[in-house]
Amino acid sequence: MLTSLVVVLGLLAAVLVVAACGDQRRRWWKRHAWRYRDPQACEPSDAALVAWRVAKLVAAAVLVAGTFVVNGPVRSAFAYDQRDVWAVAVQAAARLNGRTQDNITEVALTQRARRVVADAAGDRARFKEGTGTFMEDRPKYSLKYSVNTFEITNADGDHPVCLTVFADRLPESTAEVAKITTETTMTEGRC
Repeated sequence: MLTSLVVVLGLLAAVLVVAACGDQRRRWWKRHAWRYRDPQACEPSDAALVAWRVAKLVAAAVLVAGTFVVNGPVRSAFAYDQRDVWAVAVQAAARLNGRTQDNITEVALTQRARRVVADAAGDRARFKEGTGTFMEDRPKYSLKYSVNTFEITNADGDHPVCLTVFADRLPESTAEVAKITTETTMTEGRC
C-alpha cells in the first residue's frame, strides 16, 4: 500500500513539473480563452503566468518531499520490530505445538506448518522456508529430526527469528495408526 502511494505521489509530481515547464500563455489560450468574449483583454499578466509556474513547481516539490516522508519514517513506523517478529513466531508455535495427528506424512506436515506460519506472518512479516536438520536433544542425549525451519523476519528482512518444527511419533502409536505430534523451538537470529 505504501509503495503504491509513493508511486502515485511521484507520478503527480512529474506531471506538475512537465506542466510547469510548458508554455503557460499557450496553455491559457487553449484552456481558458474561450470563456471570454474578448480574451485579449482578460489575458493574464506575465507575473500571473510566472506565479502559476512557481505554484506548480512548489506543489511538485511538496509531493516529492511527501514521497520521502512516506517511504522513510512512515514505512519504518509500520515495520515490525524484534518483539513483533517474535510474537509472530510465538503465535505460529502455539498453533503447531502439541497437535496430535494420525497417519500424517512429512509432506502434509510441512504444508500444514507452512500454512500456519503464513497465517501468523500476515502481510507485515515474511518467512523463508528452510530444510529439515538433525539436532541434539539434550535431556535425552539423542538426535531429533526437524521437519522444517522457518526464518521469520519483518517486511524489510530485519530481526530474524528461527522457528524449527519437529515431528515425533508417540509411544501409543500402533502398526496401523501412527500418532504424530509436533513440537517447535524458537531462537533469535538466522536459521
